Amino acid sequence: MGGGDLNMKKSWHTKTRANMLRVAEEKRKAEEEARRIANIQKELHEERQREELDVLNATVTKKSINKLDWMYNTPASHQDKPQSNEELEEYLLGKKDVNSILAQKDKEAEQPEAKWKSGLFAFSNRNANNERDTAAKAMEDPMMEIKRREQAAMLSMRRSQGQDAGADKDRDRKSKKKDRDSKSKSKSKSRHSSKEHRSKKSDRARGPQSPVA
Repeated sequence: MGGGDLNMKKSWHTKTRANMLRVAEEKRKAEEEARRIANIQKELHEERQREELDVLNATVTKKSINKLDWMYNTPASHQDKPQSNEELEEYLLGKKDVNSILAQKDKEAEQPEAKWKSGLFAFSNRNANNERDTAAKAMEDPMMEIKRREQAAMLSMRRSQGQDAGADKDRDRKSKKKDRDSKSKSKSKSRHSSKEHRSKKSDRARGPQSPVA
């Protein structure tokens, strides 16, 4: 009897050629998947670095990344400026009136509000200009011109149909009136003829009258 491992003939043995090829194929797939994941991670890392660099550049150049920041910005609050030593000294010595200082502060407090209102007016004016531009572009659009012509044709057709319907109603009204007039005339004629017939009949019934001597 020849020697040898009988388990080598089993399909589940790890050293059979088919199983060794299958293991090698799985290892190759695992290596390819690992390389693909590494490439994706590298791309994500590079993209994150680019975003951080863009943020730094925007901070340095004072450019806003989010274009909608103006919606959330509030008007800058007024901060009192520190008074100089000369103004304090004049106030303490009575050379400068307190009312003038308060009036100056009120005037300075109104300046940011006026600036904010002017900026708001400029923004609304820009929106109005954009609306006018949009309306002008819509007027120049050939598709809009075609739609306007179609609407005008439909309106003209409806008006003509309404006029035709009104003319038909007038004709019907006139014909009905004519029929009523003709019927009334025929009735009046029949009444007149019946009266004449009754008068003639009564005359015949009375007979001829003898002359008075």
